[in-house]
Amino acid sequence: MSDFRTFIVTLIFIAALMGCTADNNASKVNESQDTQPALWWEMVPPISINGDQFYGKPCSVTQVTTDEAGVKAETVIFTVPSRAFTSCAQRVPNKNYLKLDGKYIVLHVDRQTFGAGSWTGERYRSADFISWEQYIGITWLDSEEYEAWRKVGSTSSKADSIQKVAKDSN
Repeated sequence: MSDFRTFIVTLIFIAALMGCTADNNASKVNESQDTQPALWWEMVPPISINGDQFYGKPCSVTQVTTDEAGVKAETVIFTVPSRAFTSCAQRVPNKNYLKLDGKYIVLHVDRQTFGAGSWTGERYRSADFISWEQYIGITWLDSEEYEAWRKVGSTSSKADSIQKVAKDSN
């Protein structure tokens, strides 16, 4: 009977805590509606291509277009495939997870494994914003180092494309 009472007291305590949290969040919502915060992408340095702006979040790529009236619209154009027992890193304010390497736009992804606390880094790239490839490692061809890339969704273990690794001359 003592375990049952402990269980009930614990439930009441949790309910009371949740009630306090809900009230605090409600007041924060009312405050934020009055101040109208800036859109998340307005504080991030963009990658500009052909008049459009591109922003990387921890697990997606967003394209922001501006129409003739100057109205900006955001569209998520790529979301990385999910992985079992992992979550994407939380977004760091003012950080764009995209890089432009001349030919490709590259998204850098950090994931954390649930329970283990370990982090993995992934890269995805596209030249046309439609076909995306995932970095799968290094390969060697004629004694030269290449990055190996595989199309997103492919079940093959082979690379679909390779890119020679540029060595620093320092």
